[in-house]
Amino acid sequence: MNITSKPLSRIKILLPFLVFFLLLLNLTPIGEMAQNSFLSVSSPLISAFWSRGISTHQSIEGEYVDRLQLISTIVNMQRELEEMEDLRTALNLEMDNEFELLDSRIVGKAAENDQLIISRGENDGVLTGMPVVTASRSLVGEVVKTLPDFSFVKLISHPETGFEGKILGKEDSLGVVESDEDIFLTMINRETKLEEGDIVITYPGGGLYPGGIFIGEVAEVIRDDAETFQSVRIDSELNPQNLAFLFIIIDF
Repeated sequence: MNITSKPLSRIKILLPFLVFFLLLLNLTPIGEMAQNSFLSVSSPLISAFWSRGISTHQSIEGEYVDRLQLISTIVNMQRELEEMEDLRTALNLEMDNEFELLDSRIVGKAAENDQLIISRGENDGVLTGMPVVTASRSLVGEVVKTLPDFSFVKLISHPETGFEGKILGKEDSLGVVESDEDIFLTMINRETKLEEGDIVITYPGGGLYPGGIFIGEVAEVIRDDAETFQSVRIDSELNPQNLAFLFIIIDF
């Protein structure tokens, strides 16, 4: 008998009911206090399932990584670390003054697509509009709703995304970050030379985010001779399933 399988089976049985009630709370006018109370009771179980999904995904991948792949990873590690240090140095030149971060745990996904629920709320000083980043300071999105002990974060992959960004180290590269299945930086001066691999960062002019936060790399340059502007498709590498913790910028 596999005793360890029983807790997982119970989680699988309870999860649909939790998801149903979470959806119900999002779609009906029950009230924010009811939402907060439900999340307070259910978040440990939902978080456990979320974390289990991350660890299970990672362990399955690990089982298929053979020794040659591991050796190759180690050989390339130093080069990658050097590249990351170069990027960090470049970003520090663009970054606004240091800002205060508040750590939070991902509780789960909200009923609406491209939104996450995190374990910090009004009681922790969280306000709507506050930016959210990863531990490596890659942009995740913004807080769009707060409860006493929880908050809802709209990801930059959300269809309603719209804020100013630019290409790191290039003049006349200011544009608008938008999402339509993929994430794009649009409305860029067509005379600016853009290349795959260029780094896209936030621009402080719009006031929504601090300047210099990493958004992603240019995956494709989109240019039409008939258009006044050019655009780029961004590879943000944002995958919430690989994250357990996020950080809220509470002062910038």
